[in-house]
Amino acid sequence: MMRVQAPYTNLFRMQTFSMQSLRAGLVLVACLAILICASVQPAGAAPNRVVADLSDDLVEINSSYHGTELLLFGAYRGMPGDDLILEVRGPSTDLLQRRKEQKAGIWINVETFRWLGVPSFYHVFSTRPLAEIAPLQTLTESGVGAASLGLRLAKSKGGGGSHHNGGDDSPVSRASASTDEQNAGLVRNMTGLGLWATRTGSVKTQQDMLYRTALSLPSNVPPGSYVVRVLHFRDGVAISESKTDMKIRKAGLSALIYRFAHDYSLFYGLFAIAFAVASGWLAAVAFRRN
Repeated sequence: MMRVQAPYTNLFRMQTFSMQSLRAGLVLVACLAILICASVQPAGAAPNRVVADLSDDLVEINSSYHGTELLLFGAYRGMPGDDLILEVRGPSTDLLQRRKEQKAGIWINVETFRWLGVPSFYHVFSTRPLAEIAPLQTLTESGVGAASLGLRLAKSKGGGGSHHNGGDDSPVSRASASTDEQNAGLVRNMTGLGLWATRTGSVKTQQDMLYRTALSLPSNVPPGSYVVRVLHFRDGVAISESKTDMKIRKAGLSALIYRFAHDYSLFYGLFAIAFAVASGWLAAVAFRRN
């Protein structure tokens, strides 16, 4: 029996190999172009020894989104022993933290604090452990790590409410600097959600010229504008820095519902009530016994 599908199988393999080769070639060309841009500097300009780019600077969240992975790559003019730190920072937001106590056998919220201006997404990548790259003070002055975020807390109202409807959670006291213990708790909670992470040794370099790392975005990544920052360290000192932008936005039907719920909250609530009543009535009619 003749196998007539063999030529098509070979053709499919050739097309797959060609697509992989084309993708690898595009990445190589992009890295070479970045390297040339890093090497050529206008007269009188400050030297910039590192540049960065992303495989995709626009991520759309739709109903089928379950997370994605991007390639963060670039070029730098390095020397043996140099280090790189890559920082991905999302839009700032306010977070609520509640302390519970057991009273009469029931756990209730007794105190509410609001974290002000917390990065909703914060991932740090490095060639080595941060403590081996530079002292903590140098990293903080360079804006790297949770200690450099300037985290602040303010006591809020609604201490006895639930997480969703605890009443008025507006601050009732002036914001103050958080303690190391409070910072550690916030880092632990955000890390558990996959929104904060520190991945040492994840940045791969080649011949002190090219670097790359994989950026994993979880399914609960918040939309907004992101900033990707790359710092080039030598002998414990940051000698150059580069930034690039990334955008994450909702798309499709989920984006339409999201905008409608936030821009027209009253009409969205009335529609939800009407939809629930209509659904209950239709269910009662469908299963009514004669």
